Amino acid sequence: MGNHQIFLENKFKKVAELIRENSKVLDIGCNNGMFRRFIPNCKYYGVDIDKNLVNKLIKKNIKAKQADLNKDEIPFKNQKFDYILLLDILEHVIDSKKLLIESKKRLNESGKIIITLPNDYHLLNKVRFLFNRSITENPFDPYGHLHYFSIKTGERFLINSGFKVLKKDYIASTNPSFLPQVFKNFLAKIFPQSFARDILYILS
Repeated sequence: MGNHQIFLENKFKKVAELIRENSKVLDIGCNNGMFRRFIPNCKYYGVDIDKNLVNKLIKKNIKAKQADLNKDEIPFKNQKFDYILLLDILEHVIDSKKLLIESKKRLNESGKIIITLPNDYHLLNKVRFLFNRSITENPFDPYGHLHYFSIKTGERFLINSGFKVLKKDYIASTNPSFLPQVFKNFLAKIFPQSFARDILYILS
């Protein structure tokens, strides 16, 4: 299992711990639907920009729809959800605040939004900048980051958008691989700005 896959596993486990069993969950930016297996007892719905990925999910009898949320409405218009997931999504859309507000309208009365924001200012990226290396594998990726959040600016953005942060957690990078993961987890909690790879929030 590669480092990126391990990172996703770690992140999805943390997110799944926040979701009650038998909940109705909308995963915006669901990609290949990997998160679904972490919440097997929930009603799972997925949205993604990639039509091919969505078609594969539909063939597996997963409720999924294709949408470009820079111009399309959130699908499943007549549905209400207990949780809406925006995992590493807000940095990719033009109007992040609009997507947050529209997501809130799709929640049940006690529903929650769970998001992750990448910390693009973590130490490994600072080292990459020092050596003139790109922080992404493909700087011309059409689905690349449109916004870059530090922990402080990311949290301020959420609060200024009208949301209350109920819980915050830090997700450590899986790099460098020679360091024990438990040590990297410890550093992410103590020095999140330098060592947390993603910041996890649950919002109301």
